[in-house]
Amino acid sequence: MKRAALLLLALGGCEVAPDRGEVERVRAGTEAVRQQLREPESAQFKGVIARGDAVCGEVNASVGMGRTGYERFIVKAGKVTLASQLRTDADMDARWKADCGG
Repeated sequence: MKRAALLLLALGGCEVAPDRGEVERVRAGTEAVRQQLREPESAQFKGVIARGDAVCGEVNASVGMGRTGYERFIVKAGKVTLASQLRTDADMDARWKADCGG
């Protein structure tokens, strides 16, 4: 029992560093999205993850007369897909499920 308590105390202070490759993929993905925006410096991101060969998340940006509101994006093989570029929400839902895991 005493050993288990010491082990838990020792592990409690450990932090797991983010994977550098994943961090770079997320950075490259968000930069690719910025390049698609009218005002790239206004981009705000949330929920961005690298999953498989895709980077997925949400972006909110200014379009000159206000912000668009958050919309989903997928960056895969260097190609950016914004939800607003697709015909229906169902199209994005299908791509999201396939590339982003649900």
